[in-house]
Amino acid sequence: MRELKPDPAQAIRPGGPVAAGADGPAPLWRTAASQRVRDLAWCSLSPPLLSHLPAGYGAGAALAYWPPGAQAAWQRWLEGADPATLPETIAELSGHPDPTGSRSLRLGRHAERLLHFALHRADGIELVAANVPIRRANGHGIQTLGELDVIWRDPASAQTVHWEMAAKFYLMVDGQPGTPPDRRNFVGPNLVDRLGDKLDHIVGRQLPLGRAAEAQAVLTHPIDRSEVYLLGWLFYRDGRLPAGLDTLGIAPDHLHGWWSTLEDWAARAQAHPAAATTRWCRLPRADWLSGARVPESQTESAAALHTALAQRFADPHQAHSWRREAPVMVCELAPAGPEQPGIWQERSRGFVVPPGWQARAAERATADKSPPAPASR
Repeated sequence: MRELKPDPAQAIRPGGPVAAGADGPAPLWRTAASQRVRDLAWCSLSPPLLSHLPAGYGAGAALAYWPPGAQAAWQRWLEGADPATLPETIAELSGHPDPTGSRSLRLGRHAERLLHFALHRADGIELVAANVPIRRANGHGIQTLGELDVIWRDPASAQTVHWEMAAKFYLMVDGQPGTPPDRRNFVGPNLVDRLGDKLDHIVGRQLPLGRAAEAQAVLTHPIDRSEVYLLGWLFYRDGRLPAGLDTLGIAPDHLHGWWSTLEDWAARAQAHPAAATTRWCRLPRADWLSGARVPESQTESAAALHTALAQRFADPHQAHSWRREAPVMVCELAPAGPEQPGIWQERSRGFVVPPGWQARAAERATADKSPPAPASR
C-alpha cells in the first residue's frame, strides 16, 4: 500500500478532463472565498473519479469530456463572476419558506443543477435539455422509465451528447486477503450504494435509455454520444491507497481522503507534526462537494471533536439510531493565510466511523447485489 498524500493542485487541461498539476495554482473549488463559486467549480472543474471505464463494459459507453477549450473558458468566466448571480448553496436554499419542489435539497440533485448552470453559461456548448423524463404507455397507464440528466449539443461537430451525472462518496473496505481491489469494495457511508453497482446502473440502464424509442420521440435530435460524468471522493482506510486501482479505471488524480475508527483517528491527529496548529470541523452533507473554508468560530480542537464524536456514537438516547451508526465526515484545517485572517482552509478530509461500521461495511461489500435504491436522489 502507498500512503495517502495531500491532493496536488488541480489544473485545467483544455479539451479534456481536469489533470493534476503540482506546479499550477490551487484549484478554484478549494480556494474561492464564496461557497457558491467553490461548489460550482467542483461540479464543472474537479477531476473525475475514473480515467477509463474498466474492462467488462460495452463499447457503447464512454467517459464524458468537454469540447476543446470550453472548460478553460468556463473557468475564466467563473473566476470573474459575481457570487450573488450564481446558484444558491443547499444551506441557502434550505432557508427559504418552501425549499422543496423544484429545488430539491438532495446533494446529487444540487450537483446536477450546478452542472446545468455551467453548461448553460459555457461557450462552445448548447444546453438542450436537463432531467428529461422518459415515459412509456402500457396497458396499466404511463410508466416512467427514467430520466436523462443532461442533453447538450456541440456546435463545432453538430453532435448531440447525453450525459449521466453522479456525484458520489465511497469508502473502500478491505476485500479478501490476496485478492485485487474490486469495485464492490467501495461502499457509501450509509452502506446503501456501491461504486460497482452505480457504474453498472449508469452504463447498463441510464445510458441506453437515451437511445430508446421513447427518448427519441421527445428529443429534437438523435443522440450521437452517451457518456458518464462521474465526480466524487474516494476514502481509504487510514489514508493508505492499495495497489491495482488503475485496473478499476480509477484516475490517478482522483480526489481522495481517509477513513478511520475514532481511536485510530485520534492517535494520528495527536501525532501529526502540525497538531498544535491544526483545527478541525465536522462537515455537514450539504458541504461535501468542494473544499471547506470556515471561520475560526466554527472550528474545534482534536480533543473537543473526539469528545463530541465519542458521545454521538455511544449515546443511547439519540432520537435516531442511524446517527450512532453513520460515519461522520470531518476536515483537518490549516490557516488560509495572513491575507485571510480568521479563515481556516481544508488540508484533508475523512470519515470517522462508529464501532461496528467496518464489519457491516465488509458484509455489504461482499453482498451479491445492492438493495433497492431510493426513489429520488
